[in-house]
Amino acid sequence: MIARAIQGIRNNSFLTNILKKNRSKIFIYPNLHGLGVGLFVFFCFLIAVFYENNFALLLSIILFFIFFISIFISHQNINHLSISWTDEYFVEAKHNEKIQIKVLNQSKEKKLNLDIEYNKKNIGNFNFFKNINFININYLNEQRGTYSLNRIIFKSIYPFGFMRTKRYFDSKSKIIVYPKSLKPNQEILNDFNLFMQGYVNHEFEGIEDYKNGDSHSKIAWKKSTIKNKKYIKKFEEPKKENKIILDLDQYSEIPFETLLGYSTYIIKYYFKIKEDLTIKHRGETFYLNQNENSLKLIFKYLANVQSKI
Repeated sequence: MIARAIQGIRNNSFLTNILKKNRSKIFIYPNLHGLGVGLFVFFCFLIAVFYENNFALLLSIILFFIFFISIFISHQNINHLSISWTDEYFVEAKHNEKIQIKVLNQSKEKKLNLDIEYNKKNIGNFNFFKNINFININYLNEQRGTYSLNRIIFKSIYPFGFMRTKRYFDSKSKIIVYPKSLKPNQEILNDFNLFMQGYVNHEFEGIEDYKNGDSHSKIAWKKSTIKNKKYIKKFEEPKKENKIILDLDQYSEIPFETLLGYSTYIIKYYFKIKEDLTIKHRGETFYLNQNENSLKLIFKYLANVQSKI
């Protein structure tokens, strides 16, 4: 019966996930100040033994107790922390972006004075007072592509400053670096009606009687003067284009990396104004809509597509 209970706990997916999150080892070791305190405790103990000095013995016991308490507090301060990774982080090439990392505190204790290191650089000192906390990592990459997220290190010398605690967090997350956005030339801007929000110009339809609330800018002054009555110009409502297609194969004369930059600009623009867009390239077809996943799928393709097949 006990064996079944243990097996049930092992098979529990929730507990398994928690154990996996906290599987990273915690390293605790004295720094230079800690080594100094340790040597002082050792010499106090030697003096107490050889010279039968009660004060030295009492001092060594107190310092040893402080040493032990420091180890315990340091361990607790960095324990029960985990990182909730996102599978993919999207950043623009040649642009200083911030990658937001979610840090989970699975205990009710506050985590204080934690230094966080990424790429051998300290990104800041943090205090985690909540169960869900966020940190930002500055990221810059000149080349598009898919890259790995490097190891993140949590470090602390809390509480007394002579014990160093360290913990490593490794991730399988990927960083998708999509092409840098470049404003297209005027010909391409005209092709996609950019800055016109996907609409064609208004067309004149006729003249009708003026009604309260109509814009004075639409008043047909010439006819209004002749008839001694106000008339307004009526325009046909602009029509949306049925389907806008960005076919990269039609722009073979443009350098490939430049074309990808133009594409990023156009895609971002259409996503911003919430208009659909179809992207075609080398037999692949992507559909951009208001769903952010459609945008990510396109950026992932642009990040990794090769200039030549």
